[in-house]
Amino acid sequence: MRKLSKIAAAVGAAAFLVGAVGYTALTHRSPWEAVVQHTVPDPQTLFGKPSIRVLVVGLDYDYDNKDQETSAHSRSDIIMAVNFDFATHRVFELSVPRDMVATLPNGQQAKINQAQSDGGISESQAVVSQWLGIPGFDRYAVLRIDTTKHLIDAIGGVDVDVKNSDALLHTGPNGPLDYDDHWGHLHVHLRPGLQHLDGTQAVGYARFRHDWCSDPCRIMRQQQVVRAIVQKLKTDRLNTFLHINALVDVLNEDVQTNFTPQEEMSIAYAFRDVTPSDIVTAQVPYVRDIYLPGYGDSIVADDRAKARLVHDMLMAPPTPRPSPNGAAAR
Repeated sequence: MRKLSKIAAAVGAAAFLVGAVGYTALTHRSPWEAVVQHTVPDPQTLFGKPSIRVLVVGLDYDYDNKDQETSAHSRSDIIMAVNFDFATHRVFELSVPRDMVATLPNGQQAKINQAQSDGGISESQAVVSQWLGIPGFDRYAVLRIDTTKHLIDAIGGVDVDVKNSDALLHTGPNGPLDYDDHWGHLHVHLRPGLQHLDGTQAVGYARFRHDWCSDPCRIMRQQQVVRAIVQKLKTDRLNTFLHINALVDVLNEDVQTNFTPQEEMSIAYAFRDVTPSDIVTAQVPYVRDIYLPGYGDSIVADDRAKARLVHDMLMAPPTPRPSPNGAAAR
């Protein structure tokens, strides 16, 4: 595995965003700033385009007869299409629910996360890009088992506003989250409200889908955790610096990507000042549930909404209006 190069492989969704900010802790406003500025290529020049699309896949896992984690023939538990906009230095992250119905290369309908199990990241890229209606992905990042847990523990935990589905969707009062899955080793027992979570607790919160909103709210919780990671690394740079070796070790072990070291460094430097407000997130909505033979309960995408989100986030993101310049107005 490459060493420091894996840091930038995490900017965008869990690992992607963490990596760029982690790298910033070593370069931003330091004696190395001038050197880095003149040696790291601009990503728009390096890639030859104003933005790139990256598929971020988080693997699910099971337990073998020895009660050990295994990801053999894993499906994708997390699917995120991420657009790095070099002109605006914003990150657009469009989540795809894993239970969406898609067509596999063999012509059969299946849940979209089956592509990862059948053909690895190559098939995932082909199936997801076709399903979204985009030309393809420029790069990918695969987050192995426990990546997010290890990342959060490496930086000393994160602060998360724990919410049930009613609170997330503003339809009712907040309340505790309680769920036990002994076979899946998932135990979620969290009180509502803002609190400090370690890696196990944060991942349990991000995986929770056992109330009425199910998978759509699970994705919202994943996005909450991503923003909490970015916020921790941006606002507590001393903590990031003190934990940088642990962070690098986690990324070396848990993240697989086809970014080159030069590309990773370029993106890391270009997005060194990314903040949670620079990250635009959404998820593809669905119109109905169906029972898919061999896969069980599945969901059918809202195609019109999907096309609009793809255009606005992955193909032609809007340019934000510049903030008023007080000095110029005087």
